[in-house]
Amino acid sequence: MAIFLVQAFAASAQSNIEKVFKIVLNNPSTEVLSSSDYNVVCADSGVSYCKFTEFTVPAKKKKLFAQIEKELLQAKSDAYNVFIKKPGSSSLTSNRLYDYGANNEYSVELGAHKSHVYYGLCFTDAADPMRRHAYLAVWFKENNKYHCYYYHIYGVMPARFKEFKSGVRGALKSLNKGTSLRTQTVLDDNGVTTTTYDNDGNVRVFNSRSFPSATNNEVKTDIDFMLQFGNLRAAFLDAIKDADAKTLQTGIVVKIARLCREHSKLLTDNEKQTCTSIIDEMKSTLKKVNPDTFMDGVLQEARIAVAK
Repeated sequence: MAIFLVQAFAASAQSNIEKVFKIVLNNPSTEVLSSSDYNVVCADSGVSYCKFTEFTVPAKKKKLFAQIEKELLQAKSDAYNVFIKKPGSSSLTSNRLYDYGANNEYSVELGAHKSHVYYGLCFTDAADPMRRHAYLAVWFKENNKYHCYYYHIYGVMPARFKEFKSGVRGALKSLNKGTSLRTQTVLDDNGVTTTTYDNDGNVRVFNSRSFPSATNNEVKTDIDFMLQFGNLRAAFLDAIKDADAKTLQTGIVVKIARLCREHSKLLTDNEKQTCTSIIDEMKSTLKKVNPDTFMDGVLQEARIAVAK
């Protein structure tokens, strides 16, 4: 009964955190700048994901952050791991990493900036004690606004990942020896989805990655252009870290080239110079991290379009 009550309280705490962020994100004064949703099926057929939203709130609406902070503080007694760091803190506590992905290969770091407020709460999944939910919130004052990053991460607990890998190693060896796999990749305006099937049509791996939401907005002004260009640049720099994500990387650079060809006439001379410099940096980073002749060529076409 005691274990059941602990699990029930934890579930309630998680629900309250999700509810308060939903309320804040739906507030008319809140501006969502970008969002993404990474999902993958792990070797044991369980899942891991990272749901991310970046948004701003006017400084005069700081009471919205008071609501967020209230729920996080109330929930911390039900979390098995808590990280809190605020501006002015003299704590020598190390930064905290929160892993996710099929092999816990990705992570979000909290604590790097002295000017930021950081909250990180982890809850054991009642249905799978090998996994955990992590709710991360970061915000800081920026001119007349508060800038916030919100993450909901789910996956295998880092402390138990070796145990997890040991448990699935036998199944993976059997799969590699006796099963042929086929992979289907679908790319659209929203993102890229990759699905791997075995001989019997069963899904072995499902990976869905979204393009920044702002890329779907209509481009009418130079500000619209710069917002989309900046989000695509950020998505590109993140995507090239994964050498196997060629389809996603290609989709992003093609979107950049299309944006530049169709809308660069909206830019001022200074904005054009900024964009060409950024494209040069992207080409340089691509060459160092994940060389690809095709993507380099597409980025060069984008640069030519902007420079006209």
